[in-house]
Amino acid sequence: MHIETLGNDTTSCLTALHIYNSNPDFLLHHLGQEQISLDFIDEERREAARHGFGLRLISAGGRPLGILDYMQRPNGYVYLSLLILDASAQRQGLGRRAFHAFETLVRSRGATRIRIDVVNDYEPNLIPFWQKLGFVGKRTDSLCWGAKRSQILVMEKQLS
Repeated sequence: MHIETLGNDTTSCLTALHIYNSNPDFLLHHLGQEQISLDFIDEERREAARHGFGLRLISAGGRPLGILDYMQRPNGYVYLSLLILDASAQRQGLGRRAFHAFETLVRSRGATRIRIDVVNDYEPNLIPFWQKLGFVGKRTDSLCWGAKRSQILVMEKQLS
């Protein structure tokens, strides 16, 4: 697995757009719409940068597989805002492999704790996936992304 900063070029943006739009159920339950546009990608990039996050492309064997959006603070705290795989790459163990590559990357940069917010107000939700990766539920909350407010479970993983 390879993780790199998502480029600003048209090809990178179209790749990100394809990955997002290959997941219409995800988009519907998280954003309230089944597709996004290149304008959305541009705005996400600007908003992420404004808050210290960075969009990353996950690939394997030169094939784009997914998108990561995360922020890592100097105190070792990491907030993983998004891990999304292209629909064609799901249910093959690649999500687990992508997360392990991400965890290795942030550990090498001093991470001690990773937080995720798992939208859990629809089925199937991904709480069991994250639990298998060592995350523990801490509290429930809500968040707004786009025009959609969702119920979430805040989960954390302590790295040792």
